Amino acid sequence: MAIILVAIGTYLARFLPIYFNERFKRLKGIDEFLTYSSTALISALFVTSLLSFPVELKNTSISIVALAFVFVSYKKWKNLGFSVLIGVIVHLLISSVIAAG
Repeated sequence: MAIILVAIGTYLARFLPIYFNERFKRLKGIDEFLTYSSTALISALFVTSLLSFPVELKNTSISIVALAFVFVSYKKWKNLGFSVLIGVIVHLLISSVIAAG
């Protein structure tokens, strides 16, 4: 259920600024607000997915290692989708190895 809510929130964060852009173009500050609100929402989703309470060193370490792979792969290939995919795969592999061990 949580994944569905995050997916809907992510979709709306990208869709609403585009949808309301033409309608609110005449109102001062709305376009800037919508631009920053979608960035703020994505940042909030990132932070809450990186750190969950209670903070466990094992889970946080896995997330940081996966995030490092995202940064390194983006630096190399300049493809955000591919970099996120690499991060997800690294997170899955590390989590599976630690759970099995």
